[in-house]
Amino acid sequence: MNSIGGYFELELPHGEEYHKNAIRLNTGRNAFEYILRAKAYQKVYLPYYTCDVMLEPIQKLNIQFEFYSIDEFFQPIFDFSIIKDDEVFVYNNYLGICDNQVKEVAAKCKNLIIDNSQAFYSMPLPGVNTFYSPRKFFGIPDGAYLYTE
Repeated sequence: MNSIGGYFELELPHGEEYHKNAIRLNTGRNAFEYILRAKAYQKVYLPYYTCDVMLEPIQKLNIQFEFYSIDEFFQPIFDFSIIKDDEVFVYNNYLGICDNQVKEVAAKCKNLIIDNSQAFYSMPLPGVNTFYSPRKFFGIPDGAYLYTE
């Protein structure tokens, strides 16, 4: 058996992009930063179980943040009524299996960012800030897709 190392080989496109209507950026963290800048959020609620790079744009922009817990079904343990107009809640679509939880969170939360880095094939909900990191799925050096208004 041959090892492929820590990355997939470069894959060249054969057809139309899956997220053809999204804004194209170079990284998922820059897509996240794009939303934070555009919406001028002053505080971010992040799950404890998230990638460390999510803190980079928050620290770069000097935005307050607070972690929240999730249960064994990836449901947030959180009181959504505390979110103010200048604050945002980030929910991760873990392993691409949390589409139902995404809908439930979107129904409860007006300021929401969905991190679909692990859910490339999950479509965004209308009006919900959502970003993707296709390099988690394909042999490309970088890239991100962003849906926002």
